Amino acid sequence: MSSNAITIFLTGATGYIGGSILQRLLSHPNKKNFEITALVRNADKAKRLESEFGVKTVVGSLQDLDKLATLAENAHVVIHTADCDDVDAIKAILRGLKARHEKTGDLPLLIHTSGLAEVGDDSKGESVNEKVWSDLNIPDIESLPPTAPHRPVDLLVVAADQDGYVRSHIVLPGYIYGVAKGPLFDAGISNAYTILTPLLSRIALQHGKVAVLNKGVSVWANVHIDDVTDLYLQLFDTLLTTPEKVSHGRDGYFFGANGEASLVDTLKVFAEVLHSEGRIPSPEVVNLSLEEMAKYYGNEFLARVIFSNTRSQGERARREIGWAPKHTAKELFEGLPAELRDLLKKEDENKKA
Repeated sequence: MSSNAITIFLTGATGYIGGSILQRLLSHPNKKNFEITALVRNADKAKRLESEFGVKTVVGSLQDLDKLATLAENAHVVIHTADCDDVDAIKAILRGLKARHEKTGDLPLLIHTSGLAEVGDDSKGESVNEKVWSDLNIPDIESLPPTAPHRPVDLLVVAADQDGYVRSHIVLPGYIYGVAKGPLFDAGISNAYTILTPLLSRIALQHGKVAVLNKGVSVWANVHIDDVTDLYLQLFDTLLTTPEKVSHGRDGYFFGANGEASLVDTLKVFAEVLHSEGRIPSPEVVNLSLEEMAKYYGNEFLARVIFSNTRSQGERARREIGWAPKHTAKELFEGLPAELRDLLKKEDENKKA
């Protein structure tokens, strides 16, 4: 590796978003100039990433704060796709980036993953909010309370940019759908599925029904995994070539959104598929009160977040880096039955193992 190598530190490499980004970095036209280091919890997966894919790994977790800081200090680019609510982890990463800037004069780049739950309202499934958020409306974003989901970490990221030791960029995806594909996923190293779909399926199976909060009509912005991965890579590429074109800090919010769907319409597909597979007795969704839904999810906060409205437009990435998502919300509904059946099959296999 030459002294001009671009050093990259990636968290979440065995996850859905992080694995998709790593997959693309490994097939990037300039991959020979990348020196990628991934923090990986699973020692076996770490070994396989090194031996099969040539990725340098460090075994550890987001709780290894000194390790996080050191890995960040050693990288010009940090792509953080793991827990977007871990304040201590982002503080450690920022501490490392600050040390790098102070010791070398380098202005490192941080691409941080947040989520559009941050802009969610408290409709509790009762209504569709007419408000559609735009990532170009910074005063609107800055009006969010500091207690909003993901907001505490995002505020630290923005503050670090304002302090001048890092250029920060925050990607906020909506409901990500689609099965991630490629060698990392085929090898079982990275998770090919979004977090929310398996979670909602498992909860439905546990209770023997698919439920919505009140009317369940809240609308979530969504995006296909391939499209949001394009956003990350186009952001990464532009930052390395023409960073002056890309907003950062308080202006550096990039919504990953290209369509929307109501929760009740989405969960009707869950009910129909789980019923057709003989897993639940009814193909109909059940309407529950907030108190009932808190018991169904085991968490009132989760119920409120899921049944909020997060209607959003991803305008900044289109304007600044030429993002051109190809997939539409129609494909969410077309692909969800097969995805659910695949998840059921894998869960059955895991039970037999």
